[in-house]
Amino acid sequence: MRTSSRTGFAALLFLGGAALLAAAPAQANMMRQIITGKCASAMQADFKKASKTPPAGMVDFTCSCVSDGMLNRRQSLDQAKDVCVKQATQKFGTI
Repeated sequence: MRTSSRTGFAALLFLGGAALLAAAPAQANMMRQIITGKCASAMQADFKKASKTPPAGMVDFTCSCVSDGMLNRRQSLDQAKDVCVKQATQKFGTI
């Protein structure tokens, strides 16, 4: 019986670990959506305040870059924003 209870415990640990690994991508995706949404709202508000319209794709490009910077490259918001604004300016030009 000891062998079977150890096997059951090992299986339980494996399944628990698999559940945690499955939760990690879901949580990262949720964080990405939150960061991208907040970024897009802020950019749209800034453009509206300046009475300008961003080029097509600029907001998505910039906000995807910011979320990648924060989640993948572990940059702060300010670091990611600085890098991404420079990249967006190179790609879309100055507005």
